[in-house]
Formats: sequence, C-alpha cells, structure tokens
Amino acid sequence: MCFRKEIFMNKRSLLIFSLLLLFSSSLFAFFEDNDEETAKTLQVPKQERHAKVSVVFPKNATIPMSQTVTGITEPRQKITINTLSEGILHVKSFNGELVQKGDVVATISNAQQKSTMTILKSNIKLLRQQLLAQKSKLQSAKEMMKLGILSKNQLLDQQNLLEGTRISLNQAKIELNRLELQNSASAVKAPVAGYVDSLLPDGSYVAYGQTLCKIIDAHVQIRLFVSPLFAKELHIGQKVNIKEQGISAQAKIIAILPQSSDNLLDVIALPSQPLPVGLHIEAQIQTAQT
Repeated sequence: MCFRKEIFMNKRSLLIFSLLLLFSSSLFAFFEDNDEETAKTLQVPKQERHAKVSVVFPKNATIPMSQTVTGITEPRQKITINTLSEGILHVKSFNGELVQKGDVVATISNAQQKSTMTILKSNIKLLRQQLLAQKSKLQSAKEMMKLGILSKNQLLDQQNLLEGTRISLNQAKIELNRLELQNSASAVKAPVAGYVDSLLPDGSYVAYGQTLCKIIDAHVQIRLFVSPLFAKELHIGQKVNIKEQGISAQAKIIAILPQSSDNLLDVIALPSQPLPVGLHIEAQIQTAQT
C-alpha cells in the first residue's frame, strides 16, 4: 500500500515538473521574440521610426501705416551779416534780391579812416628814421662813456629814448594794421546763396560790429509738427510724402527736435525739389507696417 502511494506521488511530481518545464520554454520563446523585434527596431534610423509632421504658420500681410501731419516750409538758415568796418554805407543790392555766394551786397567808405591811415604811414616812416638815428647816438654814447666823457645816467637816458621810439613805432604799426583790416572788409559779401533781407538804407552810418543785413538761405526745409505719441516711430532718413496746392513731392527726415511749446515734436525734413518759403503743407509720414 505504501509502495503504491509512493509511486503515485512520484508520477504527480513528474507531471508538475513537466508542466513547469513546458511553461518556462514558452516564456523564454516569448522574450526571445521580443528581443529580436526590439533589435530590429533599433536598427531602423531614428528619423524613420516616427511620422513626419509639417507645421505651417500663417504669414501676416504687410500694410503700410502712415501718420498725417501739418508743416511749413522755411529757409534752412538765416545768416546775419555784421560789419567789420565803420563809415558810410553804400548798398549794392536790395531787399528780396537773390544773390550768390561772394556777391558784394554793400561797401563802406570812411574818409576819415583813410586820412588816418595816410598820417600813420607818414609817422611810421619818420619813426623808423628816428630809430636808426637814436641807435647810432646810443652807440656813440657808449664809446664816450668808456672815455669818461658821458656819465652812466646820460647813457641810460639815451637808451630810454631809444626804447620809447621803438614802442611808438610798434603802436603805430598795430593801429595801421587794424585800419587796413577794416578797410579790406569795406566790401560786404554774401557768405551763402540766398535772399537779401533787412538791408540798411543807403547812406547810413554804420559802426564796427553793427548788423548790416540778413541773408535768407535759398535752400528750403520743411518743419513738420508731429504728436509725441509717434516719437518712437520716427527715425532719421524716414520718407515723407507731401501733397499741397497741386504740389506732389517727397522729403526725407534729417532731424527730430525736442518738443516745442505747443506740445508737438518739431521734425525737420528736406524736400526732393525746390519749394516756396512759407508754404503750409500737409504730409504723410510712414510710421510702421502691420
């Protein structure tokens, strides 16, 4: 009885062992297959393991934005001419005349000045002769002092006399040079091309440094008045379109000035063609793109 029971137990154990062996073989085969699939996957390049996706972003259309402003044409510069001489004014032009650079606008004559120059030239000639004579006397005085004929004080007097003559000669030369400089500036010339303005009447007496006239530059610029809200949109070289009274022109911004008293920015632009002074215009400044 015990023997049969032992045989039965051995058969049961053998059966269980067979089942476990079968299950283990299947499990190992499963993992082996998966390893092969994984290896195959790793052999495929990374860019081929995933699907390609293209993303298209919408492109905004560019629409020019502009700001409409007002402005006025004005001369680029207004130069004041002051006299470098004094005397009677003789005008060679008239107010409103267009002159070119270097043209004589007026001359200044001074008869008394010319007379003074003549006297100074004569005095300078005499002083030079006197200086030579005193140098010769000084040399003789030195020799006489060595012989004991003249004292040292007498020699010093002769030296002081010579020095005084030399000072007078230098002063006369300086004054003559000053008058000659004024005389050479008696012809008043236009420093730039432009229009004569505020010219003094002919025959007026003018003093040294007095305002004679003004030259209004023939070149015109445009002063635009722009709201400070658009300050960040402005830059040098920006284009401006001008349309006023049948005039169609373009301009370019050359300067952006600080705010004026009426809380607007003064923007200076140069037109592409000549424009009359004092023309009130309306302009468009391209400020941005959207």
